[in-house]
Amino acid sequence: MFKRKQKKQKQESDLMIALDIGTEYVKTAVFRKNENQVEIVGFDRAKQQESSMSGAFIIDINNVVDTVDKSLGKAFSVAEKLLGENIVLPEKAILGIAGELIQGVTILVNVDRENPDKPIDEKELNSTINKIKKTSFDSIKEELAEELGLRQAQITEIDTNINSVYIDGVKVINPVGFTGSELVYRVYSTFAPKVHVDSIKNVTNELGLVAEKIIVQPYALALAHEGARENNFSAILVDIGGGTTDVAIVENGDIVGTRMFAIGGRVFTKRIQKEFGCSYDEAENLKISYTDGKLSEKKKDQIKDAIREDISTWLTGLELALGDFEDVNNFPSQIYLCGGGAMLPDIQEGLLEHPWLQVLPFQKFPNINFFFPNKVRNVLDKTRMANQIMDVTPLALARMHLKI
Repeated sequence: MFKRKQKKQKQESDLMIALDIGTEYVKTAVFRKNENQVEIVGFDRAKQQESSMSGAFIIDINNVVDTVDKSLGKAFSVAEKLLGENIVLPEKAILGIAGELIQGVTILVNVDRENPDKPIDEKELNSTINKIKKTSFDSIKEELAEELGLRQAQITEIDTNINSVYIDGVKVINPVGFTGSELVYRVYSTFAPKVHVDSIKNVTNELGLVAEKIIVQPYALALAHEGARENNFSAILVDIGGGTTDVAIVENGDIVGTRMFAIGGRVFTKRIQKEFGCSYDEAENLKISYTDGKLSEKKKDQIKDAIREDISTWLTGLELALGDFEDVNNFPSQIYLCGGGAMLPDIQEGLLEHPWLQVLPFQKFPNINFFFPNKVRNVLDKTRMANQIMDVTPLALARMHLKI
């Protein structure tokens, strides 16, 4: 296993790990940076034990540590075969976090620079972010704590990023090196219950890993699609995992926000389990066979009837999540789906039949497409193993190492 091997080495590794600790699967990507690209050199997808997770929250740390440990070991075996050498195991990891209690906040900040001819540098950007945190975060945490029914001390910041900057009215993604007098910063900050963040850190600590970054998964997805930072790119990205559905909106290359709700593929599996009186694993296999079109017509009709109400509930959840984006006047007409649950044909049919034009401000009925791993920008999967739409998230997390 990974944990035992790691203790024997002393040399620093040029590899890193991206971990998507999902409700149904742990997905591990071993990667390295090559100029402005991330190369995936190891990959694994490991099934979680049913009692390990609930709605993207870790409820049994020991089980999750065991699954992650095994997945890491398999991913590194792939890396060793691909690279043809005994690799030095990395300690640094980028971790994904999801769940309906994760909250994202967009903050717009106007700054008049005293010295407009001086090029903007990293020190100035960091100073701006620190000022935003000092002036805004207490009130944001107080509001979120009230909304979630927690104390303010139980809410913690996950990450804060500058999405874009308007310099004298001109939008730039990275303002470093530019000059100008009037700046408008679009900053995106994410917050979560401290216990949720600590549980993820506990997993990495048990495995001797250092959590270099913890990234809200829909935020990583919003930045990952080809063209996502272009001014003409607008889309809704929907990741249907085992325990949650993550939603992100990008408008003209800017991240508007993220939302999550606690309905995912596990809901449909449990419905099949109940209706057919079988075990959870048997129900999961039935669902997969149904998705792949491998069942008899009679069996397909039975499953379709069984999950009909749950599909309707999921569509209502998505509608409510989108409706929660108060700053969106017109929703993008492109929806990209990823995550294992997105392959369920009833999801696609439901999205195509839902009365979007009547319930939300869409200018035209949205197109529905899949977000495949080969569409994750600046990522080259040398293993060719991350080939399912459930594998987009670990690649998107790995890409966050590039800061572009």
